[in-house]
Amino acid sequence: MLTRHLVLASAAALFALAAPMAHAAPAVVINPAGGCGLADGNGNFVFTTDTKAVVTQNNNNNSMFQCKANVPPSASGSAARFDFASTGALCGLLTSTGLQLTDQWHETVSASGEAMLICLVTGKP
Repeated sequence: MLTRHLVLASAAALFALAAPMAHAAPAVVINPAGGCGLADGNGNFVFTTDTKAVVTQNNNNNSMFQCKANVPPSASGSAARFDFASTGALCGLLTSTGLQLTDQWHETVSASGEAMLICLVTGKP
């Protein structure tokens, strides 16, 4: 299960995103992103390179990372939702100021296995 593990928004992609984010672009779309670590529909950690990532950073030093990927769906056939409250896991996001960890994240996995992970880092100088 995903409980108490670090959810890395992206492994290889995080380093690719560091340079564009240093310029504080309104949005940087990376496709393919190089990879994203997230939960599958059963809460197991998976790493996939079948991803699309969007990173935004504003003048208040707020950063948001979105990762869309196809993952194994839930065995129950239902959609699944994960976040810090349900897992205790943190999301890691590499910003222009380095690796930031946040508990402000959530992931949804549809019944067909379409996953969306969103990590938000707020007010980091």
